[in-house]
Amino acid sequence: MLTATVTKPASLDTQSIAVGPNAFRNDFNKRSFQFSHNLVGHRLFSLPRLAELAKSLLADTSTRSVRWQAGGAPVDAGWAVPLNDKVESVNEAISNLAESGSWVLLYSVQRDPEYRALLDQLMSEILADTGCSRDEVTWEDAYIFLASPEAVTPYHIDHEATFLFQIHGNRTANIWDANDRSVLPDKEIEKYYTGDLNAAKYTIEKQSKATVYALDQGTGVHHPSKAPHAFKNGDIYSIALGIHFCVRDCDREAAVYQMNYLLRRCGLKPTAPGKSQWRDKLKTSIIGLFADKNPKTKHDMLRSGFKRLIGPLRLVLK
Repeated sequence: MLTATVTKPASLDTQSIAVGPNAFRNDFNKRSFQFSHNLVGHRLFSLPRLAELAKSLLADTSTRSVRWQAGGAPVDAGWAVPLNDKVESVNEAISNLAESGSWVLLYSVQRDPEYRALLDQLMSEILADTGCSRDEVTWEDAYIFLASPEAVTPYHIDHEATFLFQIHGNRTANIWDANDRSVLPDKEIEKYYTGDLNAAKYTIEKQSKATVYALDQGTGVHHPSKAPHAFKNGDIYSIALGIHFCVRDCDREAAVYQMNYLLRRCGLKPTAPGKSQWRDKLKTSIIGLFADKNPKTKHDMLRSGFKRLIGPLRLVLK
């Protein structure tokens, strides 16, 4: 387990993350690891400021940036639990987070200028520490996750590489190896990239294969692209910041999975990703021909090419 030490940031203009030589580079986007930070007590993460942020995000109807639901769902619930977007309910969930039995997810918080400055600072430091080139980043975002005591974040996967900063409270993080096909079969990955966000399925047999991290405020964890993960809160409410971003190599792999699905629908037996370089390149190129050239959202960046191809195919193969 790699550990990063962090200096106290006096303002957004100072260094937030200081790591040892090559500490993040060895495992970035390959395997999970824990680190430490010092964003605890930052004014942007007080409950009143977060309630104000949620209100401003809800007021922008151009995109859906606030989700909230009851926090008592089981680990295998996926994202199917009914959501409620009423302003009053979200404000109540945040204001009474210690007792409301809820979790609240604020997406794209960088639309607020103060959070934009924080994302820019942390992304610069993360890229420097991991050695990831800015040119390889195709999309980036910051989210804030607030949850009541004992709340569960169900088992799921994400396309993004994520750095999660635990700022208040404590949680147990369970993270699985994205490359272990006994945990995450190609079939589940393929379904995820064709639009099923609940494609990755938790089973009790998988539990023993998880790496378990005890996250206290001032610590964090990195989970790579597609690494299955689930969280369980401790006995006080939790506030966590997530910095997550897409990288070009993972986008290409996603396109291969999408093309394999299309080929399978045509009755063919496509080669699994990574088995043939020239086949993977051809599949990626085909999806790319149909993808949005200037995508406005992560969904458009990741799935627009696939959506344009699957439409006519569904008509032919009905």
